Amino acid sequence: MWFKGEIIPGDQPTPAAPEVVSCADPRAEVVEALRWARELIATGRASPGDIAIASASTRSWDEHVLALAAHAELPLHSSHGVPAIACFEGQACGALADILLNGLSQDRVRRLLRHRACLGGALGDLPAAWGQGIPRDAALLTVGHWRRVLEISGRDHADRAAAHAALMPVLEFLARGTSGAKEIGETVLRGNARLLWTEALERAPASALEYALQEVRLPDGKDPGASVVWCPAGHLAAAPRHFVWLLGMNARSLAAARAGGSARPQPRCATRGDRSRPRRRAGPARISARYQSRGRRLRTLKQSPERRRHLAGREPPGYRSIATPLAQAGRIPAHAVCEADRLLARPREAAVDPAVVHAMSCWQDWQRSNVTAHDGRVRIDHPVILRAIEDVQSPTSLRLMLRDPLAFVWRYALGWQPRPEELQPLTLDARAYGELVHDLLKRAVDSLEPRPGYTRAARHEIEDALSAAKAVIAEHWPLERAVPPPLLWHHFLETAERLALGALTHDKTFQAGTRSWTEVTFGLPAEHMPATASADVPWQPTSTVSIPGIPVSVRGSIDRLDLTSTGNAVRVSDYKTGAMPRNADRIVIGGGSELQRVIYALASRQLLPDVQRIVARLIYLDGDTPAVHQLPDVDLAIESLTTHVTTAIETLRRGISLSGPDAGAEWNDFRLCCRPQRRTICF
Repeated sequence: MWFKGEIIPGDQPTPAAPEVVSCADPRAEVVEALRWARELIATGRASPGDIAIASASTRSWDEHVLALAAHAELPLHSSHGVPAIACFEGQACGALADILLNGLSQDRVRRLLRHRACLGGALGDLPAAWGQGIPRDAALLTVGHWRRVLEISGRDHADRAAAHAALMPVLEFLARGTSGAKEIGETVLRGNARLLWTEALERAPASALEYALQEVRLPDGKDPGASVVWCPAGHLAAAPRHFVWLLGMNARSLAAARAGGSARPQPRCATRGDRSRPRRRAGPARISARYQSRGRRLRTLKQSPERRRHLAGREPPGYRSIATPLAQAGRIPAHAVCEADRLLARPREAAVDPAVVHAMSCWQDWQRSNVTAHDGRVRIDHPVILRAIEDVQSPTSLRLMLRDPLAFVWRYALGWQPRPEELQPLTLDARAYGELVHDLLKRAVDSLEPRPGYTRAARHEIEDALSAAKAVIAEHWPLERAVPPPLLWHHFLETAERLALGALTHDKTFQAGTRSWTEVTFGLPAEHMPATASADVPWQPTSTVSIPGIPVSVRGSIDRLDLTSTGNAVRVSDYKTGAMPRNADRIVIGGGSELQRVIYALASRQLLPDVQRIVARLIYLDGDTPAVHQLPDVDLAIESLTTHVTTAIETLRRGISLSGPDAGAEWNDFRLCCRPQRRTICF
């Protein structure tokens, strides 16, 4: 039936002129949009409920908008929701999915158990101290590893053992992987976390949980009428606002919009229902398009038809073009979006801000050729450095003191410690491989002493001892540290066993009655003394050893010590698993890089006063046969050590702790923190 009523023409709101702003990347677009929104609110031109920031597809801008809006403390409502993975319950689901998809590991299990408020059953009732006694460096990639380490850590603690007994069945359940994802989620999770898990499984199969959880979104709980809205263009078309900023007006961003209709806000019709609302002029629509920088030229992305019509002046009636300069990331804004933006807009105020002053001072000092405070220069006799010097030193700390004083200050004065970078490395670094060989040697020699005695053992007995030691290490090392995958781990064990066999069978003859020990400790703090220490040792592990002439005590662990039955001669050996240097015969302390052999000789001289002859040697195991290099003059080597350490201590006390020749070495954990090619110091 045709409409027979009267149509009353009404005044439509006059569209304002759109303005185009060019930006470098999505983050710059968001920064400009939030600056614009803050300007409208601060000047009183609009309330938050009148402002909208939209895009045809929000995927590229979501993270930047949410992060920058929180930093700017603007009331912003996301009409399409916020990612579930950003909330506490979503993180619990993500931790559980990580275990099911990638397998058990200590880091993944600890991450899941940090969300105990979202966990049900046995996991939700675990005490906060459930993980005490578990080595943090252990990867624990299998159920067997977890069972063994939980048994060991809970052996002497009844409450911890009870917690581990409740945890173990859940770990066995999690080890099933994604095959029982739905049942695992219903058993492990509770509340909103379980609902999120169920929704993610409805969106995609369990093998795609990683992506399904990223697609689940939740309401942000903000009042739309009192907030700036961030939304897809389709939402904006259904609920227009007077002030609109459109992000990403290029062909790629608008592909989805063109498939479902134009993203341009259309003028509204003045129907009878609209007459109850006051008429007002529509606010300006700002459009931002991205530019990419190539060298010194700017190249525009492929433009959308809407943007091409705007640039050609072919907008619908009521629109007119306004060209604006390029919105550079470093420009000074009229209205800042956050504190950092405000300081950028007020250079005089930034110039006296302590954080900015220190940052600029550091940057300027790095450009100077002279030594500055940022190169390791501190005040004379700094108490933190004095405490580090007064501590008992090890060969490692003395090497850093001599060859990289700045790293010595970072590690032993400030307490900086590196974190392992890989959960399951594909190889063992030089340090870990050396520890593996030394552990094999210690276990093999300890099993041969006192009967039949290492010096009297036949080759097959040494091989049997090494095989038994290898089996023990293969079982225990994965419970204490990260090791390579099984096939590679077996290869490293075989190679280390071959080197250890060469080290133990290299010496053909021994004086009758000679005793041998491995990993002989000295200078050990009393609180670190093991409860079941062996009494069959040449000295007490807590015995003090000091460098002659200076108040510096040292500690260490001798790789191997051979003592004659009469006690008048001793031989100390330092095993090296790396490549032998060309000048190995001429090495005394190697500029501070080979201190173990000298420190071992010093400990033998002070702790075995009846010894008349000391033999200190380096044994390089990498090769067909071990290469032995004996220290030519023990007394001269100890004197050289005293001289170098004295000089290093005096330099540190004067406040000079520059980078040294070891600053750029691959094994140095602090090599990324300094630039050794600029300023170095060595002794």
